[in-house]
Amino acid sequence: MNSLRVFFIGGLTSYRALFNWLNPWAFLSILVAYPVFQTIYFIYLGRTANTANDTFFLIGNAFVAAAVAGLFGMGQSIGGERRYQTLPMLLASPANRLALFLGRALPAIVNGFIVAVLSYVLAAAMLHLHVPATRLGGIGLALLASCFACAGLGLCIGSLAFRARSIGLFADTISGVFLIITGANVPLDRLPDSLQTLADYVPLTHGIHAARALAAGATLGATLPSIGTEALVGLAYFTVGLAMLHYFERSARHAGSLDRF
Repeated sequence: MNSLRVFFIGGLTSYRALFNWLNPWAFLSILVAYPVFQTIYFIYLGRTANTANDTFFLIGNAFVAAAVAGLFGMGQSIGGERRYQTLPMLLASPANRLALFLGRALPAIVNGFIVAVLSYVLAAAMLHLHVPATRLGGIGLALLASCFACAGLGLCIGSLAFRARSIGLFADTISGVFLIITGANVPLDRLPDSLQTLADYVPLTHGIHAARALAAGATLGATLPSIGTEALVGLAYFTVGLAMLHYFERSARHAGSLDRF
């Protein structure tokens, strides 16, 4: 029961503090307005370059919006503890480590999903784009798998807070790379072979592929392998992230660097 309380209440409290959500304008400007206008920008850029149709960019950038929420949210929920010098107290508590850190993942996943849906709906409404309602359930499942995968990578980034002063640079760089390497805005078959290979091992790639296939008329059953692969990518990153947290915590204790910032 105590572990469940740490998982749900501890994670929610930490995530609420992340963007100072006592003022909702911070949330709206960072995680709603920005991704909507980014989506519109790439749609118009795609029209000019005649690269792909509008739905291609609408889906790709909606998923990238989820990635930003997952990477920054998950990463900063751990990195912020060190910034405000509460990390030593957090680690000194008898709370279950798994519940402590994974509890921060659930709000990041939910928030990433909500941000992507808002970005998708608002951009589609502004540009009069339409995807059949019967396809939205499958696209939502693909999005959920991608949010899970991005939170896993965010956990890896958050673990770097034990060594780095700020993890924002890592999250910002990776989210920028995602605009291209995941196929969000550039068809994967137009990327160099090395980047196509790398794309298979990063979040979003398989989720975006499944969502686009569904929007084009594929059945949910045909896209389940891609959605499952996306979930496995997320599970792999969560495993690596927990291992990194354990290693960096032990290293910081031996070096006496938990209180340094």
